[in-house]
Amino acid sequence: MSELTILIGFFVVVMGCITGLGFVFMNRGDGTAAIDAPPADGFRESLKNLGSLIPKRSHHVDHYRQLLSNAGHRHPDALTTFFGIKAASILACACLVALISLIASGDSTGIVMAIIAGAGIGHLLPDRILRSTHTRRDNYLRNSLPIALELMILGLEAGQGLDSVIAETARELNATHPELAEEFNLVLMEMLASRSRQEALRGLIDRNTEPEMKRIAQVLIDGDRFGTGLGTALRNQLRFLRTRMRQSAQEQARKVSVKLVFPIFFLIFPAILLVTLGPAVILVFNALTKMLAN
Repeated sequence: MSELTILIGFFVVVMGCITGLGFVFMNRGDGTAAIDAPPADGFRESLKNLGSLIPKRSHHVDHYRQLLSNAGHRHPDALTTFFGIKAASILACACLVALISLIASGDSTGIVMAIIAGAGIGHLLPDRILRSTHTRRDNYLRNSLPIALELMILGLEAGQGLDSVIAETARELNATHPELAEEFNLVLMEMLASRSRQEALRGLIDRNTEPEMKRIAQVLIDGDRFGTGLGTALRNQLRFLRTRMRQSAQEQARKVSVKLVFPIFFLIFPAILLVTLGPAVILVFNALTKMLAN
């Protein structure tokens, strides 16, 4: 395969990508809506249209829908937009890696492998970002739970019902901990949509993968089923949660000494040897040089 053929093929691929993106932009809707819409909304709509053109398998759809829900992306068009992001990422990374390969090597012999490698990177990059978002959201929820439990305990001990306690906690946490406030607001909206309290709390368990969140929701379900005092149960759960967080902090602190071994050994220790033994080595070398010269 000659270099001219490879360049022509690369040009055709780039033109095909540009034509596809142009087709997506042209089919966003009428011109007035496109002009009045903000740039971010127009770009999101373009990604959604691009994602709708991609064939999908049922198990992939279920898998990514669950991942998006766990990461907090529960918009009806979130799945289609995510597939559009994956397609755009594949095209952009393939073209970028191919261009870097052409500039670095100066020839087009490895352009096919560069396009394949770039497409693989573009395919895996959105998944990696989504999982990182999921992990960060779980951390936010875990760190917000002690404050939420204290507010709920205060409300229950003041004589409020569970529904009003959840609503008050969501309202108080809306500014400082929006992730947990969003979960509580979803529970309230599901109860307003004629779902029972236990079904709404089970939905809270299904939407999240954080173990502490699942445990607290299960405590609320058991208290609602058996009529036990939720204040005592939540206080015990709060004590257990704070103990777990303290143990986790102590564990991370103990790991610091082990993690510092590698930078100390490879970065700090050579500099210390150079500063302490360097002058002595120079003196010995000069002395030996004079002795050998005599």
